[in-house]
Amino acid sequence: MKTSSLIAVPLLLLTSMLSQAAVNGSILWYLEQEAGIDPYRVRYLVTADFMRTDEGDGAGGFALFDRNTKQVYSVSPENRTVLRIDGKGQLPDTPQRLDIRIKQSVDAKTPRVEDRVPVKVELSADGELCYSAVVVPGFPGPARAAFQEFADSLAVQQLRTLENTPLQFRTPCFLSRYLYAADFQMRRGVPLVEWNDQGERRELIDYQIGVELDEQLFRLPEGYDVIRPPGQPDSRSE
Repeated sequence: MKTSSLIAVPLLLLTSMLSQAAVNGSILWYLEQEAGIDPYRVRYLVTADFMRTDEGDGAGGFALFDRNTKQVYSVSPENRTVLRIDGKGQLPDTPQRLDIRIKQSVDAKTPRVEDRVPVKVELSADGELCYSAVVVPGFPGPARAAFQEFADSLAVQQLRTLENTPLQFRTPCFLSRYLYAADFQMRRGVPLVEWNDQGERRELIDYQIGVELDEQLFRLPEGYDVIRPPGQPDSRSE
């Protein structure tokens, strides 16, 4: 009995250590707003392999982006479902009939962040201003690249469902913002603030770089039904 107890203690310690294994990454908090609703806080946990988006309390649903396989998972504990979006694929070149322009200028009014000078970028399509952002070039950590990869993966899915979008909604700004230039601001840096005149806004309110994150946060729950959105091929990630 004594021998069994001595063996059990290290096993329990090992199990505890494995369940709390950590990975290095960044935490970014944004205050986000959509048209007609109050602002809400969103947490982004980013590592070399994953990005998780949630409200920070660990109790509700979350989105998980696998940076290696380009799979996006939306987890709903209420329904015990995981919506899987396959973000692998190539985006088409911008059609000649669509005039997309990106204007970039140094933002002297915004203080430096991580000793980097912020830059203002503006996305226009066919002469109409569609979206604006102030970004930090060279922001340390994996967030910028992960944000860009995520935007590109959603654009791949947008392309698959484009024919289902009514023609009246396929405006030059819609096509540029969600398909042909979905990552325009992330190519230049991590967004400090971004907005449009339709009431959408996102503002960075806090961040930590190089912190230890519980790797369990980047795993999908077991026993959930996996569903796919319409128009997506029935492929499986490796």
